[in-house]
Amino acid sequence: MAENRLDVSGQWDGQFSYPRTLPPEFFSASLFESGGAIGGTVTERPASGQAGAECFVSTVRGVRHAAEVRFTKTYEGGSRQHVVLYAGRLNADSTEIEGTWRIEGSWSGHFLMIRRDGGAAVAVQREAVVASR
Repeated sequence: MAENRLDVSGQWDGQFSYPRTLPPEFFSASLFESGGAIGGTVTERPASGQAGAECFVSTVRGVRHAAEVRFTKTYEGGSRQHVVLYAGRLNADSTEIEGTWRIEGSWSGHFLMIRRDGGAAVAVQREAVVASR
């Protein structure tokens, strides 16, 4: 697919993994792209732990250069007061973004985002791959 057809605009479901033995967390993202600039929101509800009852909303700002995607997630209020830096790669048909996240001076890990209209079969295959890591 040519670069001008790559675009991250749309609804995404994602997962990010923590280091050590902590379970992954899941999120939903609504992204838009214009001229390579990315913006949007992310919503996540932790499955367990002290923050399990809280819903976290964050804003996203970043860029896409060819298939490389970089964005910063900034939490809006709540108990999470840090920013998270994401760096990933958009696949050729613009249905997945996979890469790493990090909190400067703290934790880092892997993330995977799958476009909602990307097809259930792809999501099932990718979940199996992520679970085996």
